[in-house]
Amino acid sequence: MKAALDVLILGAGPAGCATALALRRQGVARVMLVDQPLAHAFRIGEAATPDVPRLVAQLLGGVPVDPPAAPHLYVGNLSRWGGVSRREDFMRRGLAPGWQMDRAAFDQGLRELAVAAGTLLRCPARCDDVSRTPEGWAVSLDDGTAWRARVLVDASGRRARLATRLGATRRVADRLVALATRCPPGAATGLAGHVLVESCPEGWWYATTLPGGQVLVSLMTDQDVARDRHLRTWPAFVSAWAASSALRECVPVPEVPQAVVPFAAHSGCVDRAAGPGWMAVGDALMSLDPLSSSGLSGALRDGLEAADVLLPWLGGDDPAPTGRAWGQRAAGAWARYLAQRRQLYGQERAWPDHPFWHRRHAPVPVPVPGALAPSALEEGELA
Repeated sequence: MKAALDVLILGAGPAGCATALALRRQGVARVMLVDQPLAHAFRIGEAATPDVPRLVAQLLGGVPVDPPAAPHLYVGNLSRWGGVSRREDFMRRGLAPGWQMDRAAFDQGLRELAVAAGTLLRCPARCDDVSRTPEGWAVSLDDGTAWRARVLVDASGRRARLATRLGATRRVADRLVALATRCPPGAATGLAGHVLVESCPEGWWYATTLPGGQVLVSLMTDQDVARDRHLRTWPAFVSAWAASSALRECVPVPEVPQAVVPFAAHSGCVDRAAGPGWMAVGDALMSLDPLSSSGLSGALRDGLEAADVLLPWLGGDDPAPTGRAWGQRAAGAWARYLAQRRQLYGQERAWPDHPFWHRRHAPVPVPVPGALAPSALEEGELA
């Protein structure tokens, strides 16, 4: 016998949990998260911009909340880009601080908040089969359970597992990868409360302190550049590090070798933001270059706004207007992101012939905004 749900969400990262919290806060009774955590030595995405605390509070009905395992405030940025050194402090722009956090603990804290709000959680579990029914969807999980859901939400990350299974195409704009390592406590000088970004021939460096005093250092580059220059090996990684200026000054090159862990960081989007009885949110909808500093805040904002799309569907209204509006919202966000991406990378012209920079200075090989058009939704009501 299949258990009945209102909304089944595939993926329990920030976008999935935000969607669940927003739905529960608006009274949707039967919401479930399905998650298959990825195995990594650690997580990256540890700097939450000043809008993230506000968005988390909004998800909790306006109640301010301290982030899990995040005793440090994120107060500004340091950069060496386009031959210019800059220091940006949020307070000078009238912004409250963000958070420097343990990203794995933050994500786990969001899952706990969603469960405390009444969301069901199946973890670890993966979708084995999904099929359309007159009432909505039949979903089988690899943990042996079967479920009926009126609406599905794809929050499965960059692979967009559900959306692509249901006919959407994932369009990839680049092959950016983050090569990250963690340094012992006390390795950084003058970096507390800040994120450092520095351009380099292979791409750009990112560094910040973590709760507990560790320092995360990451090289953002293209997959083929990383492969051809052996940048996943410690000797090549620290050789590029030693050639930096601002990074090397703030975080001296460690004498003891550390693991270099790769993480997907490429930009891309699905060509359908929604379909009959389903929608995509977070990285499953569009994944953005970390240089934009908008991945986490975008995921939380998606969850908040997705609830406003799903409520009319669950109430029996014609799904087409809100579904098309979700597609138009996504298209607009993608167009703004592409413009920001061009502007940011266009500021650096020191290595125009290097493959990484040549690609980013050439006409952007990504779908035009219209490619993220509202999908054709079935007319009539959802059962």
